[in-house]
This record gives sequence, C-alpha cells and structure tokens, in this order.
Amino acid sequence: MTALDRWAGYQPNPWSWIYESVFLLTGIAPWLIISREQLRRYLTGFAFLSFASFAVFVIFPVASPRPADVEASSFLLFITHIDGPLNAFPSLHAGCLIFNLALIHRLFGRQLHPLIAAALWIWAGLIFFATLATKQHYAVDLLAGGLLGWAADWLAWKSFVGGDKAAVKTRRSNEATSQAG
Repeated sequence: MTALDRWAGYQPNPWSWIYESVFLLTGIAPWLIISREQLRRYLTGFAFLSFASFAVFVIFPVASPRPADVEASSFLLFITHIDGPLNAFPSLHAGCLIFNLALIHRLFGRQLHPLIAAALWIWAGLIFFATLATKQHYAVDLLAGGLLGWAADWLAWKSFVGGDKAAVKTRRSNEATSQAG
C-alpha cells in the first residue's frame, strides 16, 4: 500500500461507475479501425495483453485491496461478482486503457482535435483514480498494467511501415467504414 493508495481512500460511489467506463473505450476504439491489417494488429496486441495478464493472474495471484464487505447498494457489488478476487496485478483496466489510447493515437495522430485528446486524458486519469478509489487495484498494479498495455501496442505495431500517418491518410482519402463490424 503506497501513499497514493491511502490518499485515494475507499469510495465505491460514484467511482465504481467511472471504473467500469473503461469498457466504453474498449468497445468503441476498435470500431475506428479502417483496414484489415490494423484490425489484425489490434487483435494481436489485445490477445497478448489478455494472455499475459491472465497468465500472471494464474501464476502469481494478487488479491485486490477492496474490503470483504462491499456496500449492497454499490455498483461495486456487481463488479465483485464478475471480477475475481485474485487478479489485481497487473491491472487489466490500466492495460486496456493505455492500449486503446495508443490505438486512437495511431489512427488519428495529430489530426485528433486537442479538446478530444484532452477529454480522453482526463477520462483516463479519472479511470486510474477510480481503480484506486474502488480498491480494485494498488497503484503498482496500474503501473504494471499500463506498461503491459504499452508493450502490447508496441508488439502489435512494431513492424507497421508508415504507422500513424498511413492510417490517417487512408481514413481521410477513403472515407472508409470500420473493419471491426
């Protein structure tokens, strides 16, 4: 338990809702993909992120710092029913968050409106805080998960020639629809 963990306290309401809002980003980001190659790379990175996280959960189980008796009225009660007690390290929430933010950066780069970029980073900060405030994770879990998300992105895209510029150029010239659907 770090000073950051203690500072966040235990505040399941309203932070449970914000904690789960990462699934909005995880559900929306892949729909922005416009080519099969981008989709293949996204799925490769997501598979790596998931496999690596679940392997650590099985080999090195770490309990989250949440209390045993969760408030009955809290959305956190729902979370605890679907989320196992021994999968705190690394934070798959932080990993998915960083992985999907990296995807958005790759797809839009400097073309992303600064207000949208700022809103995404503020939202990410709130999700990071929510993981601590709901006691789903320790601060070190966020760091490990974020690094794993970054590594998954790097692994999936390391050989992509043209990178971000090609994705943005293709999007603007083709007015293509998503390949995710």
